[in-house]
Amino acid sequence: MNEQGMQQAQRLATLLSGGIRGGGYYPAGHPAALQPFREMAHLAGIMHREADEIRLAVVDGVLSVGEHLFFAPTAPLEELARRLEEKGIFGITLKPGVSDRDLMTLARLMAESAGGAAELKEGLAQAAVEAVEVREEDNLSRTYNEAVGAIRDIFHEIGHGRIPNSRRMLTVVSSLASSAVREPAALLGLTLLKDYDNYTFQHSVNVGVLAMALAASMGQSPHEVEQAGMAGFLHDVGKTRVNKVILNKPGKLSDEEYREMKRHPEYGAEIVRQMEGVPEQVAEAVLGHHIRHDRQGYPEWARELPFGKASGIVAVADCYDATTTLRAYQRPMQPKQAVDKILSLCGTSLDTEIVERFLELTGRFPTGSLVRLDSNEIAVVVTPSTRECGAAAVKVVLDAVGTPLREPELRSLVGGGGCIVDLVDPSVRGIDVSRYF
Repeated sequence: MNEQGMQQAQRLATLLSGGIRGGGYYPAGHPAALQPFREMAHLAGIMHREADEIRLAVVDGVLSVGEHLFFAPTAPLEELARRLEEKGIFGITLKPGVSDRDLMTLARLMAESAGGAAELKEGLAQAAVEAVEVREEDNLSRTYNEAVGAIRDIFHEIGHGRIPNSRRMLTVVSSLASSAVREPAALLGLTLLKDYDNYTFQHSVNVGVLAMALAASMGQSPHEVEQAGMAGFLHDVGKTRVNKVILNKPGKLSDEEYREMKRHPEYGAEIVRQMEGVPEQVAEAVLGHHIRHDRQGYPEWARELPFGKASGIVAVADCYDATTTLRAYQRPMQPKQAVDKILSLCGTSLDTEIVERFLELTGRFPTGSLVRLDSNEIAVVVTPSTRECGAAAVKVVLDAVGTPLREPELRSLVGGGGCIVDLVDPSVRGIDVSRYF
């Protein structure tokens, strides 16, 4: 089945490349021009039985179609990859129901020498093509850093007794939410950056990013994805009203200190309700992110209140990021270990349905896991998967005898490219996995 999928993916890309190259040979609607696109539409229909969307992209210079990577491309595939890069196209997504005429329009617009991704998107919109989506090349890392700055500003304003300005945060949430809706798993690599000195702000942003990815993977609307992101960004904002001595205490809190710490969700909800442009649902999620699925959490007085999905989504995201981060009182877990920890909390602290969707998003070995392959090479998981091989794509960083590679090797594990056999502790190997994203 994997080999057949690879052949279908290669044929689809080959036909698109040929269609672009011959885009001006025939007038629109000519039978000879339409024939290859009929075959493309038929192939897409078959591939859509296995995946909701088919995405063509260039990853580290390698063409990918769905989860298939082409490391030794034929001339047509090499030409297609070059065109995508030249036009600044981060990805082209073919949605279910894409027609031969949709694909023909895409090829004709791609054949035009002038213009890039923005012009291609505009041309598809003018032609009323809705089953083809073009994603412009963007810099998620830059947006992530902007989000950290926005949260830092909010915390500082509250610390000075002011109602925080939410405009900057709303802008970055909108940008990240758009990326989450297009490709939820792409955001997971952003959360691998861990800076102990910047923990408070990065943790808040990481929880927001994870919440958006999770909400999008659950099929929530773009508006709901944005709300989940805002709730994640602001879930700990109430800690600005908790005494810093309590917040920074390395040992166990006294009963009185713990009672004060448990008030941060209600402090946070009060602050969020004063922020311009932030919906009430966000304040509700901030209030409820520690209420637990079994309603045995805090604040105790809010246990009987009706909470939406956002609070449960933030709770899962919060648990995952907190357990994978170095703290004064905690050694960080690997992403796979954190997922196992989350799984153990199903039905008590965490909502089982949300956890199950999170597991589908992260795959058997989440993005950022350091793993040993059956070849004895050491690799970092780049694209997760639920398949038996363990991941769709990895970057090999150490060879079979443990020698670091000068340049990491991007490798597909789908279709016989190898499989993951074990986890590896990055601290033992002295490897910072975040540098590969």
